Formats: sequence, structure tokens, C-alpha cells
Amino acid sequence: METGEKKLLLEEMSWLEIEEAVKNEMTTVIIFAGSVEQHGPHMAEITDTLLGYHWALDLAKRLGNALVAPVIRPGLSEHHMSLPGTITLRPEVFIGIVEDYISSYIRHGFKTIILGSSHGGNSQALSQIIKDHVDKHEGVKIISGMFDFMSILKKLEKEDNLPAGTYGGHACACETSIMLHIAPQLVNMEKAECGLLDVTPDAMKKLFAEGMAAISKNGVLGDSRPARSDRGAAHTLALQDKLEEAIRAQLKE
Repeated sequence: METGEKKLLLEEMSWLEIEEAVKNEMTTVIIFAGSVEQHGPHMAEITDTLLGYHWALDLAKRLGNALVAPVIRPGLSEHHMSLPGTITLRPEVFIGIVEDYISSYIRHGFKTIILGSSHGGNSQALSQIIKDHVDKHEGVKIISGMFDFMSILKKLEKEDNLPAGTYGGHACACETSIMLHIAPQLVNMEKAECGLLDVTPDAMKKLFAEGMAAISKNGVLGDSRPARSDRGAAHTLALQDKLEEAIRAQLKE
């Protein structure tokens, strides 16, 4: 992490620094859940966790009163277990970890909890946790940092004038471009390949029922080959803007 970011990361602060920050009304904590899972033949399995840190840190800077929790990983990745290296948690274990994060930070004085995900497989469980906890902690606001990721990908795909399905949502040219922007050392474009381009609702049902290898042998949804760092910079900004918009709307409620 960059030096200027360190005082936003709770894991890199001392308890004295955290206590002082909370006293100075830094009472929002951003909790992202990532994963350790396959990301095609060309990207590292830590991809979603790094994206979680990047988006959470950017959001904290934009909000001005927030700190960033250690990104939760692994996550819910059973559908990627057909490819080596993936780690997945049992749903009850994942939910328990998230709930313990929430209760721990509330005990330390945080008043607003933002739950986000940089891995789509975590989103449903996180949404349910938010519903279950919305009125559980008096004086604490728990809000969602999740939004319609795929609709933004379709918009970006059209803007970049790429064939339909190129930005399929997993290890695709969009996600690969973002990694080329934030962690290029973890991307090997010589191994970038095209995967499943027709990511239909039926394909997604098969993914979660039978695993990634049942619909994409190389673990890619979309085509990773058109990825470029400059596209990654633009895509990162678009997603960060959407995340901030979603959070600020809920903070006003």
C-alpha cells in the first residue's frame, strides 16, 4: 500500500491511532469481502482481494471520515473449486466472520458500517446479512456497498466498441484491464485467452450448480485479450464513481 494510504487501513494502525481516529469522528468502517480464487490462466488468485482494498481505500478517501477494515478472504467460491488453488468458505463460516467483523467494530465505537464485495459470489450473503442486522444494533447504520456490476460492464463494453460478451465479468478484459492498472505484476498477458462469451442466465445457473469448468474450461467469462492499462484506469474510475454514488445515497436516508 502507498504511504499516504496507511493511516486509512486499520490493520496498519496501532490501537492508539484507531482510538484517536474514532474520537475525531472517523466512525465509518468499510468492510469489503474478496476471495482467493482462480482468475483464468493469466491472473493471480488474489485478484478480488486486491480489488477490494483498492475500492475500499478510494471510497474512504472520498468520504473523508472512514477507515478500511482488513479485506475478508477467502470468500464464497465453491463454483470456482474445479480449478486449482481456489479456497472457499462454508456459507455459515463466511456469514459468521462478517458478523464478527461488524460486532467487533461496533464495540470499538464505529457508527456506520459499509459492507461491500469485490467478488460476486459474496454478494447474496452480504445482502442478507445487511437485512438481518439493519435494526439489530441501536444507533448503528449498516449499508450496502453493492450495485449492479454487470450493467456497468455492458455500458463500458459499448463505450470501448468491443464485441458483446467481451466484458463477461470474470477474468475478462475489463477486470484484467483494472489489474493491469493497479497490479500489472500479477497479470501475464501472454497467457490471456477468450472464455465463454455468451454469459446467459442459464449459463450462470449452470456455473453455480456445476462449477466454472462446466461452462468455461479456462475459467474466463468474456475475453481477456483486449485488456489494456489505460482502459483499466477509466474502468476503475467508473466503478469507483458508481460505488460512491450508491453509498452517498444511502447515507442520506
